[in-house]
Amino acid sequence: MRIYKDTLYLACLLVILSWLVGCASLTQYAPVTAPQLTPAEEARVGVAVEGRLIQMLGGPYYDKNLANDLSQYLQGDQRLKVSVADRSASALYPLPGARVIITRGFLAELNSRAELKSFLKYAASLSNNIYENRVTRAMAEATEKILSVSESTYDPESAAIRLARLLERESCEKDCLASTQPTGVVADKAGSTDLPESIKRFSDLQAGYELAASARKVEKADDQAKAIRLYLQAAATTADEPRILGSLGLAYLRAGQLQPARLHLQKAVKLQSDYYRTQMGLGYLYLQQGKFRQANQALARSVHLLPVTENLFLLAETREKSGDVKGAKSLYRVIVESDRTSKLGRTAAKRLKQSAGAR
Repeated sequence: MRIYKDTLYLACLLVILSWLVGCASLTQYAPVTAPQLTPAEEARVGVAVEGRLIQMLGGPYYDKNLANDLSQYLQGDQRLKVSVADRSASALYPLPGARVIITRGFLAELNSRAELKSFLKYAASLSNNIYENRVTRAMAEATEKILSVSESTYDPESAAIRLARLLERESCEKDCLASTQPTGVVADKAGSTDLPESIKRFSDLQAGYELAASARKVEKADDQAKAIRLYLQAAATTADEPRILGSLGLAYLRAGQLQPARLHLQKAVKLQSDYYRTQMGLGYLYLQQGKFRQANQALARSVHLLPVTENLFLLAETREKSGDVKGAKSLYRVIVESDRTSKLGRTAAKRLKQSAGAR
């Protein structure tokens, strides 16, 4: 009798589990209703996502002449807002609220005004229909949270960051850009004479950025000396490019050469003050030197731009060493909650445990 009851119990349990799995599958593949947003709500979502995604793509690329020249191409659609990311890969990223991010590499490969106008027109159409084209449940949920929940400065898994990651996957790159190219445009830089100088100059920067890409590969192979030499060549080839100067400064920092690291990181930050990685590198440098006030300032700025495990941990460590134990513990908890399995997550958990044991 006991065996019979156990068998019956197991059978019932399997039926219930099968039903639950079936329900989960139905939920997973159920059609997603696109969010019905007002223009103001779409604009709000677009602004929130743009700030996060442009950090993931290398930070904003600033050039006053470029901004003025690009605005001339938007007269047909005054609502479209275009920003430029400091990234070598050629791509454009449509966002809600009539916004689009284009990359430095995208501008470097342009051949004519007609091509640029065609791409921007296509980007505007994608932006206007971003929730009708390929909306997913994750996109819909993140959008709803952006509009209903206040975002924490210290949350590396906030709704805006999650939606930025999702929309990054929806970029228009290689094949997409090729299919969007207007007919009659010859893919030859000799035909790009009608482009303004602020755009044409990007093709001249390619050689320096190719050297920087080679330096990154060497750096990953743990040859810091050779990487620094290549970064120096890149910086000489393309003067005052913040992405290259920042990479050079970080390479010096990894090699333990703090003085040249400081010089190049400070210059990179001066040219591009709102990129989280160079602010994080400068903050780490100050932390190494025991300059806790400057470290806290740079790292807090980095976290504000894009909170990630690394800058949160460095900021927590800075506050701990400067006597703000309560602030440090709060940040360590954020790291453990969002990234507990990583090395920094485990270290943060250990420090919280040590802090609790010291009371």
